[in-house]
Amino acid sequence: MFSCTKTRARCLAAACGAAAGAAVFLWLYGAAVLDPGWDAWILNGYDEWDIQQHYAGWLLFRNSHWTFPLGFADTIAAPDGTAISYTDSLPWVSIFFKLLRGMLPATFQWFGLYTLLCFALQGAAGALLCTRGARCGAPLAVGALLSGALFACLPTLWERAFRHVALASQWLFLFALYAFLEQRAALRSGSRDGAWPWWFAVLGFASVGIHPYFLPPVMVCALLAAVERGRVAHAWGRAALDFLAAIAAAVLGGVLCGAIGAGGGLSRGGYGEFSMNANALWNPSSRGGYTWSRLLPVLPQQTSQYDGFNYLGLGVLALLAAALVLAAAACLRRPAAVRGWWGRNWPVAAACAFLTAFALSNRVTWGMAGFTLPLPKALLALCGIFRSSGRMFYLVAACMLTWAVYAVRAALQRRPRGRWLACAALAAVLAVQLWDLSAVAAQKRAMLQPDVQINATAVNNPESAAIGVGHTHLLAAGEVREDRLRLLAVLAGKQGLATNLDIAVSGRHPGAEASRAETAALLQSGQYDRTAVYVTTDAGVWESWRQIFAGDDSLGYYVADSCYFMVPLVQ
Repeated sequence: MFSCTKTRARCLAAACGAAAGAAVFLWLYGAAVLDPGWDAWILNGYDEWDIQQHYAGWLLFRNSHWTFPLGFADTIAAPDGTAISYTDSLPWVSIFFKLLRGMLPATFQWFGLYTLLCFALQGAAGALLCTRGARCGAPLAVGALLSGALFACLPTLWERAFRHVALASQWLFLFALYAFLEQRAALRSGSRDGAWPWWFAVLGFASVGIHPYFLPPVMVCALLAAVERGRVAHAWGRAALDFLAAIAAAVLGGVLCGAIGAGGGLSRGGYGEFSMNANALWNPSSRGGYTWSRLLPVLPQQTSQYDGFNYLGLGVLALLAAALVLAAAACLRRPAAVRGWWGRNWPVAAACAFLTAFALSNRVTWGMAGFTLPLPKALLALCGIFRSSGRMFYLVAACMLTWAVYAVRAALQRRPRGRWLACAALAAVLAVQLWDLSAVAAQKRAMLQPDVQINATAVNNPESAAIGVGHTHLLAAGEVREDRLRLLAVLAGKQGLATNLDIAVSGRHPGAEASRAETAALLQSGQYDRTAVYVTTDAGVWESWRQIFAGDDSLGYYVADSCYFMVPLVQ
C-alpha cells in the first residue's frame, strides 16, 4: 500500500498535467470544435478525408441495431455490415455514446471532446512520468504543469489529432510506460506490488477498442514489467501470468468490440511503404504541408513516409542533446554508476531497438537513399498487420523524452535549489518547443474557426435535408467516386439511413459490391424500391434514370457536389 503522501503527490501531478494538456488543446484548436452540434469542420476534411470516414462510421453505427460484437454496424456496407474498428471510429467511444443515443441531438460529433480528453490524459501521463519520486509541494506542481504541457506539445500528437483522432490516444502507452516504471521501482524496493499489473490488462483492453496500433507498445510495456518481476523477484511464473492476463484482456476486448473475429483481413500488405525515414526525428515534414519548425528545414523522404512522421520538436531535440552530454560526462566521472544504469535498463533499450527496427521496416531509408532487406512472404504478411510501422516509434520517443528529463533533473537537483533549477530548465525547453511549433499552431488554429468557409457538399445541401423521411436506405448504383464516398456515408448516417457504401479499411465487402451492382441493374431494368434513395457519381447514369422513369411523377431528382440523386417522393 502506498503512503498518503505518495498518493497525494501522484494526484497533484496528474491534475496539474491534465490541466496543462487541456490548456494546450484550447490554445491550439480553440473551443469551437467542442460544440457537439457543429460538424461543419468535419465536412471540410482535415489534411485528408479520414476524419469524414471516422465520423461516418460513428453516425451509421449510431443508427445500427445492437448485435454481437458490440461494435458491429449493419448499416455500413449493407447487407453485410462491418465492425467500426475498420472505419477507425473508436469502438469503445462509439459504443458509449450509442448507449446514450436516445438522449443525443440529431447532430452529435464527439471528436472535439474526445481529443480534448486525449490532450488532458497525455498531459497527466507526461506529468506522472516526469515527476516520479518527487515530494508534494510547489516545485512538484510547477514541474507537473511544465512536463504535462511539454508532452502535450509533442508534434506526433498534434499531427494525429483530427487527422486521425484514434491515433491521438497516445496516453495509452504513456500510462503503460508509467505503470512499468512504478512496478519496477516497487519491486526493487521490496514491495509485493499487487496493483500495477492490472494497469496493463486495462490498457490492453482499452487499446484494442480505440486503435489496435496501440496494442503493441502497451504489450511491450507489459512484457518489460513481467521481465522485471522475473529478474528482481525471481517470480517467473507470476510474471508469465501477468503478461498472459494482459494479452487475454486485449483479446477479450477485441472480440467484444469486433476488432477480432468480425470479418476483414488483419494484414493489408504494404509493410515498408508507410515506414519511418531515418531522418524523421529532425525532419519537420508531414501531410498537409504544415510549417512544423521555424528553424529546421524540411528534408526529403519516400512518398508514403508521411505516415512515419516522428518529428520531436526543437525543444525536445535540445533537451536530448543536453542529456546526451550529461550522459557522456557521467561515463567519464562515474563509470560504475553508468554500468548499474545499463544493468537496470538493458531490457528497455532492447525493446526500443526492436521497435525502432520495426518502425524503419525492411526498407531502410535515409532521405531518398536506402536499401531493402529481403524477408519471407509470410513474415511480410504478418508485419503487414501493422504496416504503418512508423507509429511504433511513438513509445521509443516517449522513452527518450522521459530519460532526458530524468538526466537533466538529476544533474540539476544536486545543486542548491535544484528542484527549482530543474523547473527552470523544463520551462526553457517548453518555450523553445512552443516557439518552434508556433507556426503550425497558427495554421491549425485557423482551420477550425467558426467563420472558416465551409465546403458545399451533398451533406449540407438543402435538398438533402429530408431525404431520410420515409426511406430506410441510401443505395449507390455501381461504384462511386473515392472523393465523394465518405461524405455520402456521412449523409446516410445523418439521415438515419443504412447504405451499401463501403467505407471500411478491411478490404472490399462482396455483399456490398453485389448490392451496388444489383441496384444498378434493377434501375436500368426500370425497377426501384420506394423506401430507398438512389445515388451515383456518374452523370450519364443519372441521365439514363431520368429517361427510364420519365413518366413517373413520384420521383424527384437533384444534384449536389457531383453526386446525383433519385428520390422516391413520400406520399
